[in-house]
Amino acid sequence: MLLIEEDRRSRQGAWLLLASLGAFFLSSMMLFVVYVARRTSQTGADAHGYSIPRSFLTSTILLIGISVSLHYAVMAARRDQAASVLRLSLLAMGLALGFFIVQSEGMYVLITRALDDVSFNSSLYPFTFFLALIHALHVVGGMIALVTVVSGAAKQRYDHERHWGLQFCTLYWHFLDIVWLVMLLGFVTAIILIQRGSA
Repeated sequence: MLLIEEDRRSRQGAWLLLASLGAFFLSSMMLFVVYVARRTSQTGADAHGYSIPRSFLTSTILLIGISVSLHYAVMAARRDQAASVLRLSLLAMGLALGFFIVQSEGMYVLITRALDDVSFNSSLYPFTFFLALIHALHVVGGMIALVTVVSGAAKQRYDHERHWGLQFCTLYWHFLDIVWLVMLLGFVTAIILIQRGSA
């Protein structure tokens, strides 16, 4: 009975954490879009300048792959398939490492563009970099959770009764997916606003 109460409290804390992080990311993206809209309406913008790195598309695919792998790992845990849980968790870990490599390239592109650009867009690249960096730091938290999950899977700690740690890790990565997709939507909205402002 004590373990059930402990799980219930853990779940409440987890949802509170995700809700507060979601509010932070949503308000940051709203600030970004408002900033772009105000600047383009006041000064116009260079339609040739602002764009996002192509590697962000690859990052998106890798993030979705991590979530899908972990989703199936939870399903495997519910069916007491310990070997599948470990295999899928390791796959998620590999995809997460791939995300860091690809995202590092995208971050380098943003820094380079910020340093090279002296137009209106020079203020957007650092802002974009900041948002992507904040997301990447939360991915570091997801990596720590993945290491814990892989360790637990290797010790066969997850089964149909006890898999909350794996389930929370999965929820967290789903959350990171949603945040990243909202961020991409915000970046694309900025590109559209800039192109309209310069027309």
